[in-house]
Amino acid sequence: MLKKNVIRSGWCLLGLALSACTLFKQPAAPTETGSSEAGTATTSADNPYGSAPYTPPANTAPAYTPNADTSAGYVGNYSPVDTNAATHTVQRGDTVFNISKRYQITQDNLRSWNNIIDNNIKLGQVLRVKPAGYVAPAGSKNTTTTVTTPVNTSSVTTTTGTTTTTTPSSSTTVSTSKTVSTGGVRSVSGIEWQRPTAGSILQSYGGSSKGIDYGGSAGQSVVAAASGKVVYAGNGLRGYGNLIIVQHNQTYLTAYGNNQSILVKEGQQVKRGQQIATMGNTDAKRTQLHFELRENGQPQDPSRFLPM
Repeated sequence: MLKKNVIRSGWCLLGLALSACTLFKQPAAPTETGSSEAGTATTSADNPYGSAPYTPPANTAPAYTPNADTSAGYVGNYSPVDTNAATHTVQRGDTVFNISKRYQITQDNLRSWNNIIDNNIKLGQVLRVKPAGYVAPAGSKNTTTTVTTPVNTSSVTTTTGTTTTTTPSSSTTVSTSKTVSTGGVRSVSGIEWQRPTAGSILQSYGGSSKGIDYGGSAGQSVVAAASGKVVYAGNGLRGYGNLIIVQHNQTYLTAYGNNQSILVKEGQQVKRGQQIATMGNTDAKRTQLHFELRENGQPQDPSRFLPM
């Protein structure tokens, strides 16, 4: 009997143990179904990893194109002036630097005499180029004669500064249309050029010489090297004596210095080969013609233009 009870108790304990295992058994890990497309990750809406690379929207704004530069550009004004003048009227291309250079004064003096700040000047402004109390020499007026070169224009009309003349010498007269041959003719830059006199060359261009000095005899003919307009006729520029300046177009002008007499007047139109003066030695140590050719105000070697 005792033996049956022991066996029965053993089976009961085994049943209880099996029941406990069933109750505490760990469930299997859930499985997640992948995408049906190979290599494509499944992501949530707020998870960017695995999504397609970001592509920025196309830039539809037009590319920046700078405005075309329509400015005329700067051309300095280095035309001759009357160094005996007390005032100067500002012309196109004038700066504190080139005004003081032409009147042979310092930039500091020019600024001081005119209360100029930061080198600011404007067209038409009248500047003192001599200290207070200065009195111009007899025979010279207190205004300047400047030549302004127009910029980027297609016409050949000459624009000149306002101005007035230094009183010419008593030998000055108005010339006739007489023309003189001084040799051949050469065409350069659309202009027909000839030598301004038949004399021999005493001094060539270069170094301290801004032009050519032609020798000859007193009273020898001096002619216009090309057709143009007389924009200066006087003796107010130191070292040039009786001087004539002829402007041929917006780019070129010629100067004829040390003359014995002047045969033209300002504003007069002259033709190539027309006599405009007689050779002399005013402000020179010998009888000669000092001839300069300028392009946009800058001295050039006349031999590049004239038949030599």
